[in-house]
Amino acid sequence: MKPVQAVRPSNRFRLFHDLMPWKVKRILLISTSYEAWIMEEDCRLSEQIINEYSALNLSQPPRLTWALSIEEAVECMESKTFDFVIAISSSVNLAAYQIGSEIKKINPHMVVVLLTHQEAVPTSSSIADHLIASIDHIFFWSGQVDILLAIIKCIEDRFNVKNDITCADVRVILFVEDSPFYLSSMLPVLYKELVVETQAVIDDGLNKEHRLLTMRARPKILVAHSFEQAMHYFETFKPNILGVISDARYSRNCELDGRAGVDLLHHIKQERFDIPMLLASSEPHNCELAANIPALFAD
Repeated sequence: MKPVQAVRPSNRFRLFHDLMPWKVKRILLISTSYEAWIMEEDCRLSEQIINEYSALNLSQPPRLTWALSIEEAVECMESKTFDFVIAISSSVNLAAYQIGSEIKKINPHMVVVLLTHQEAVPTSSSIADHLIASIDHIFFWSGQVDILLAIIKCIEDRFNVKNDITCADVRVILFVEDSPFYLSSMLPVLYKELVVETQAVIDDGLNKEHRLLTMRARPKILVAHSFEQAMHYFETFKPNILGVISDARYSRNCELDGRAGVDLLHHIKQERFDIPMLLASSEPHNCELAANIPALFAD
């Protein structure tokens, strides 16, 4: 009888182990006691996050820690380690900025996400400048838990993209949007579709562990909120850009510019004529501008 030889994992799966090393494990949520009660009793937030992860065959869901005030949040951060902070606010105002500012004082590198019931970001320069300095992302809260899954994946992609490109040459989708409402409407759909499409091309013969590892090689989504941030991402990851989705109107040179998205796509088309691009705008006349790029248009 021949001796049984140990089966060595293929190089491909050893490579997947090196992908997405930074994972969200702990989230600090700052809200009033009423909002916390609504989320846990009405939305059953923790339970739904677990169900979302399970339904999409994703890895272990993160743990949530509630803080009912900024003072309580500071105490939590002094005793525990968190991967990012979500501040829940009814409106986008200076009070929301102060929460972000206090968090940044403790840890300047901590990602702060504002979850709000206000659909649009204030255009007042005094508020906008403060928000940029203290808040990394602003999302619209409609009671749908899938936005939290999208936020988690968005932040993980931001921290893992350089490593994953270096290890496995993964691809990048650039998504440029400054409206919390439209960002929160589209990003969960993009992530769910990306997961479904990636799962569809995974070999059915793989076991559960290998399927989960293969999911790490999915394209990463990088979210930009301004012309300058989008250009930075494009120039940094140019060879790996798989596609671009852009709003038409957002900040350029610290001012709202109706042609920012069109000019961005024009520039990218000249540099990378081979990648698909989508101009998404609530202004129908931008359809003609998209055709001149050329890019697809979604109203």
